[in-house]
Amino acid sequence: MTQAFAYTRLARKRATGAWRMLQAFYSKVRIHLNRLRGALTYPADPLSAARLQSEQYAAVRQNTPGMMAANVCNALVLVATLADTALATRAMLWCVILFAVTFYIFIRSRRRGAIRHATGPTSVGRRAVAYALALGSVWATVPLLFFLESGPGARLMVISLTAGMMFGGAFSLSRAPLAATAFATPVAVAATITLIGGHDANLANIAIVLWIYLSVLLWNVYVEAASFKDRVLTQIGSEREARTDALTGLPNRLAFADAMAREFGRMQRSGSGFLLLCVDLDDFKTVNDRFGHPAGDELLAEAARRMRSCLRVSDVVARLGGDEFAIIATDVTSDDAAIVLADRIVACFGEAFMLDGVPVHSSASVGGALASKDGHDQRELMKCADLALYEAKRRGDCWRLFEVAHDPRAGEARAMEHDLRRALSMEQFEQVYAPIADLASGEIVACEAKLRWRHPTRGAIASEIFLPIAERIGVAHEIGFREVELACAAAAAAPDRLRITVNVSPAQFERPDFAERVLEALTRADVAPGRIELEISEWALPGRQAGCGATALKLSRAGVGLCLGDFGAGYASLEHLRKLPLARVNIHRGLVRDLPAADCAAIVRGIAGMAGALGLGVAAQGVDSATQLEWLSVSVGCEAQGAMIAEPMSAQELGAFIRDWRPKGLLKGVAAGERVEKRA
Repeated sequence: MTQAFAYTRLARKRATGAWRMLQAFYSKVRIHLNRLRGALTYPADPLSAARLQSEQYAAVRQNTPGMMAANVCNALVLVATLADTALATRAMLWCVILFAVTFYIFIRSRRRGAIRHATGPTSVGRRAVAYALALGSVWATVPLLFFLESGPGARLMVISLTAGMMFGGAFSLSRAPLAATAFATPVAVAATITLIGGHDANLANIAIVLWIYLSVLLWNVYVEAASFKDRVLTQIGSEREARTDALTGLPNRLAFADAMAREFGRMQRSGSGFLLLCVDLDDFKTVNDRFGHPAGDELLAEAARRMRSCLRVSDVVARLGGDEFAIIATDVTSDDAAIVLADRIVACFGEAFMLDGVPVHSSASVGGALASKDGHDQRELMKCADLALYEAKRRGDCWRLFEVAHDPRAGEARAMEHDLRRALSMEQFEQVYAPIADLASGEIVACEAKLRWRHPTRGAIASEIFLPIAERIGVAHEIGFREVELACAAAAAAPDRLRITVNVSPAQFERPDFAERVLEALTRADVAPGRIELEISEWALPGRQAGCGATALKLSRAGVGLCLGDFGAGYASLEHLRKLPLARVNIHRGLVRDLPAADCAAIVRGIAGMAGALGLGVAAQGVDSATQLEWLSVSVGCEAQGAMIAEPMSAQELGAFIRDWRPKGLLKGVAAGERVEKRA
């Protein structure tokens, strides 16, 4: 009896343990299945969903070139394997079809904006799945067309290529699990049909093993996709938290700046303007002092809610800090529409705020500016709206829109903008030339062309003053091309050994027609491409290397030199020295100014040594003293530009200067510097 009871107890204990193990296993399976199911779903928030899918397919696009190369190589191997068989013609036709599909997918995947400007995440996913299915279907025909009719060696090659492409393709598409499944499944199904159709037990066993491996592969694909999704969503959450005001839930200053940049970009593309309103709560400090900071926070949160309720879904309201808010109203381009919205914002403060059960009346002052007419960039538009807000507070009005009279300097700026638009047609631009000497030989080898605007009433205006205005009003590119044309004309009149250096902006380099127009200007002036050198500042280069690289490569292949200016002063990566087709680097005058101080001397030597090792020329800017000239002559032997060589001069003066130049004294260091200084 006792023994039977012990056996029963033991059996019950084992059954309970087995049941618990089964429950634990089921729980783990459910967790994994839910996680895999989560890899196929997107967040409800459209922005987060679009960002997640953009990240997924950006990762896939990185693998696309390698995957396409593998397709081509494997296809060529298959054709070579079957070249001496009756299947050779069939293999060639299949290869042509594969190349066509591969080329189409590669071109579409490389098109700029294929993911970024899609209508939504669903359309992007469908396109990727369709591409994967098309390519997988082409590879699925390989075992169907070639396996059963091939010899033993060819069969081994066919099954190896099929399995390799199936697993390699799924791995490359692992961040997009539906695309990976769409690619691998047709190949596996076709291979299974072929193997079973061979009426061989061993081939059928291979088919079973193939599906086991495929199941493990797809399981890991979905696990990786789920893990990737978690990482991206965590990053999105962190970024959103960093861009959201914790008190009001509105976008903060950083997010508002991005929204402004997007609206300016949209305005440039479509010509549709927008309204910027700056809102400031009146007597907010009094509320804080009287009711305490918690009540002040409650007032800010309620004010944010009220303003949000006055706006459309497309509009943006943000808290910039303290009691300052800003509003972007899209597609508002007239004063009448701006007044209606400003009145609506002021009116939403009419009802009392309940703070700790006490009704408190508060008001707001509003200043507005229209992007279509008051400002052409973020800084200028914010300044105009702030001036309008200040005017509203000064006058005691509820709101004011920006007027030129609010800013005494605005009228002058408008007049300069008007004159600058006419300057090109009236040919008011000219160049002066700063000679550059080679300290090793003493010869004048180049000149830097500096653009000047010869204004009829203001006199000569340096490019540093008018080019920012030109960029703002959209004429900077034409002025830049005019500068290149003037430099080509100067090179045609100068000795053949002299090159002309022209400063250009990265925005010009990014224009698709820039290289063609430069080469056209060289052709019209009958000047060899090597006579012109284009200088791009290190300050402006970060973030734009990709846009500048193609144009720079095209110009370099044509013989036009490229120089990196202000080197050592900006924050460009040293990668630019390796990836851009540079001919020269210009050391920033800030490093030259303090020569021969030990720290600057070490940096200049390092730059010169690094450039020399890369086969690049070196020029020092701002050589204005005999001490600097002597040190550079002895320690570096590079090219030099500055007051110790000569001040900038006109084209006529340049010709006479070069004719009278005697290099002998320059090689003597300080004495040469004194001689040149006196003559300059």
